[in-house]
Amino acid sequence: MGQSHSQSQTHISVLPNEVVVSILQHLPPQEIKSAVLVCKSLREMGEKPRFWTWAVVTVNTKDDLQKLKRPRLQMVQEIDVTQGSHGGTHLNRRGGVSTWMKEEGLADLFQVICEIPTVRRIRGLEFCKGIQGIEPDLVVSVLNSLEELKLCYGFAEEDGEEDEEEDDEEDEEEDEEKEQEMEQEMQMKLSTEQLELLFTAVAEKTNLKFLQVSGQDMLKDMDKTDETDEVDEMDQMDEMDTISPELFAAAVSNVEEVILKEHFKEDITSKQFEALYSIIAVEDRPVRKFTCL
Repeated sequence: MGQSHSQSQTHISVLPNEVVVSILQHLPPQEIKSAVLVCKSLREMGEKPRFWTWAVVTVNTKDDLQKLKRPRLQMVQEIDVTQGSHGGTHLNRRGGVSTWMKEEGLADLFQVICEIPTVRRIRGLEFCKGIQGIEPDLVVSVLNSLEELKLCYGFAEEDGEEDEEEDDEEDEEEDEEKEQEMEQEMQMKLSTEQLELLFTAVAEKTNLKFLQVSGQDMLKDMDKTDETDEVDEMDQMDEMDTISPELFAAAVSNVEEVILKEHFKEDITSKQFEALYSIIAVEDRPVRKFTCL
């Protein structure tokens, strides 16, 4: 006579927590999202920040900052402010244009990020306005904890010449091109104090693996110098560095990949370049790829 075999199912709640946690650690992101909806016990275990490090948190409005206060996102590594940083062109709940990011929003964002020490990348940060108005120590704390930093002020690279189109499309395309140019204008220009504190911190210890610098004032205001004597003015240049050549060299050479691009004459001084080349030649510094444009 054949025997009937009953197949019993074991509910996940009877498994030891260690086993459940081990299972959760091997689930892909989409499965984690589903798992926390199964039951209360799975939700409690699935809320642990270690399971959500892959998440990219989008911050377009002030309300979005509340996302970063969720327990599950306390070990998040990447934040996207691309839409919020490009002039605040998104619509708010009432249908009006939000200007949060380009006004007081950046300081609020930095304050929240400072409380999440695992953040390593902030997409679109170089297009955010208002960084000079943020307390210098807060700026340094956030920027020096990142792995990638575009410390750039000015227009980004453009792909090429603009194409001419038909008459009916010209006006619309010109408006779109103007908006794109506005979006390409990078806004990360630090104050003298912020710049000096950041370079000091980077020279000592940093998480940065990629650094791009352009459009920063590396010279003090020259307006008060005697313009009638060009020779004397050039003699004074050595003492006019906002960032000392030694500090500049120590900071820049402490990052694995560096791009230095001069938008303006005063971006980087010859003494700073000389100190950088010297320290790279003499010492075994962390920098491995160096590009000067």
